[in-house]
Amino acid sequence: MSNLELIPCPLCGNHSDFESLNLNYKDEHIANYGSLYAGKQKSEWKICSQCGFVHQNPRPSKEDLNQFYLNSSYHSNKIPQSYFLENGKHYVDFARWYYLDKIQYAITNANLKDSGKVFDIGAGHGGVLKVFYQDLGWQVYGVEPDKHLFDYATNYLGITSIQNTILDSNTEIGEQVDLVFSNHAFEHFADLDQVMLGIKKILKPGGYVFTAIPTYYQNRSDLSLQWMNSSHYSIFTDKSLNQLFSKYGFEEVTHTYRGWNKEIDDLWHLAKFTGASIEPNSFHENYSKVKDYINITNPINSVINYPIYSNYAKRIVTINIFKRRLHFLKRNLKLLFTSPKLAIANIKEKLFNKS
Repeated sequence: MSNLELIPCPLCGNHSDFESLNLNYKDEHIANYGSLYAGKQKSEWKICSQCGFVHQNPRPSKEDLNQFYLNSSYHSNKIPQSYFLENGKHYVDFARWYYLDKIQYAITNANLKDSGKVFDIGAGHGGVLKVFYQDLGWQVYGVEPDKHLFDYATNYLGITSIQNTILDSNTEIGEQVDLVFSNHAFEHFADLDQVMLGIKKILKPGGYVFTAIPTYYQNRSDLSLQWMNSSHYSIFTDKSLNQLFSKYGFEEVTHTYRGWNKEIDDLWHLAKFTGASIEPNSFHENYSKVKDYINITNPINSVINYPIYSNYAKRIVTINIFKRRLHFLKRNLKLLFTSPKLAIANIKEKLFNKS
């Protein structure tokens, strides 16, 4: 038997009235959870009738979910061999490609021009913090519950300020930071309120929280509905994220559903810790409209947009390679008339290196 429990809405606390979602996608993660979902083929998702929040319900307990991550059960125990190439340079180059757009979005919209202090929730292999430290000169902190990822970040990338734990109200780092960074982590948090208390504790007054998170809203593919699986417990929109943040004195600075074309169907959100008292219910969403969006609008968006945005990152790489080669050709054609020997040498080197 599975060990699942019905829970109140994680945002508004509604106990009884939920609208079930019928999702026709295979839950590819559920087998990894073993006895937590024993006998289940897929997770169940609900819309809160009071605030419109989409979340997994029933689900394993907070304690079981937190322990699952602390037992290093979510990720494979094997670190990819490519992450060790060139003393980690291969992985750091990938991390720079993957994270730098989000980092720049956060610090630009927060107007954090000078180097500061950043805390990464779910630091993973340490890529975000390595880029902040190595490229931007920031002081870095973070938490990562998975021991294998923590060991790689600490022992191989040399980031010794990460703690092997889960962020909650007991987290201590000895000072407060300018920015809390979170990339595809909030959907995994078993206890959103404890995470927010932890953020308030480590963040300076006037500090910022950047969140990149999967979403079903403003989607460009059916991946947006596949986000609703056993490995995720909450799926946010900008309104539901503001509902959560407003309970703890945060105000939105900006958000976008089109921040990054390397990975579609995610929301980027930046909030400031102002201490303002804003009614969370001002961000409630109509549950029937949420249901119609998920059942009707979302699939239509997928059909229209997916041919345009699928494999976008690969296409951009191909286009950039073509542009570089075209630039090389133009430059060396000009050189043929002024320095033919140099032009021929450049072409030979390019052909020899095949780059």
